[in-house]
Amino acid sequence: MTDPPMETTRFHVDVDRVRKHYDRLSFLYRMFWGEHLHHGYWTGGETVERAQIQLMEQLAQRAEIPRGSSVLDIGCGLGGSALWLADQFGCQVTGMTISPVQARMATRKAQARGLSDKVRFEVNDANHWQPEPKSFDVVWIMESSEHFPDKKHFLERCAIALKPGGTLAVCAWLRRDGSLSPSEQKVVATIAEAMMSASLGSLSNYRNWMLEAGLSVTAAEDITRYVEPTWAQCARMGENPALKFLVRFTGGPTRRFVKAFPLMQEAYSSGAMAFGLFVAKKP
Repeated sequence: MTDPPMETTRFHVDVDRVRKHYDRLSFLYRMFWGEHLHHGYWTGGETVERAQIQLMEQLAQRAEIPRGSSVLDIGCGLGGSALWLADQFGCQVTGMTISPVQARMATRKAQARGLSDKVRFEVNDANHWQPEPKSFDVVWIMESSEHFPDKKHFLERCAIALKPGGTLAVCAWLRRDGSLSPSEQKVVATIAEAMMSASLGSLSNYRNWMLEAGLSVTAAEDITRYVEPTWAQCARMGENPALKFLVRFTGGPTRRFVKAFPLMQEAYSSGAMAFGLFVAKKP
């Protein structure tokens, strides 16, 4: 029996705006944050790059990624996870991104690293993706589901894409289980607008959606305290003179994006938002 569903926090996000954001800013991401466009996992004084790798290691360890498995990386960004999975586990990886610019950058990186035979990238909107049934051993989602308004049906499609015995591995931004105060709602709504989050589900939401998709959930963990330092790093990065100079020449959405970095610290600190790691298996 599943827990009662919790309310999902929804916002209007234009898909074209998400695409344009990544088309325009991927070079800045790479310049200031590196090839992995996701949180880090801190246990001490790690560098940003090492912490980002540690988050992938945590997810891969819990998911028990089989060597040589076929992986679909949804929201692959600049290809960081896809290339890491290919290099570390010999996986055959298909990376999916909404951004043609990211797909080109990731493809060039795969070629430069001699991984073109193991990794390929495609441009596709995951909101309308119709998977071929039983086509992948692993579906890997590193902080992209935040952009999708209908996560329940998205996760159902992920389950369809998995082969029997396959694994769904997810890291995601969350809202707290239960109600938010008016001030917390305001902070979360400001973040959602700036970060283009179409909806935020809770830990219970994600677990229940996976169960309803016919999957067996083996991990549903709140790891906020390990990833929270990400936003102190980002807030410091936002004060970088070079970044501040470049942001002056971008539009209002980019400036709101950078200004939201300290708000993420606030949302994590207050408990209004959290960060979840999930693994689910297909029977």
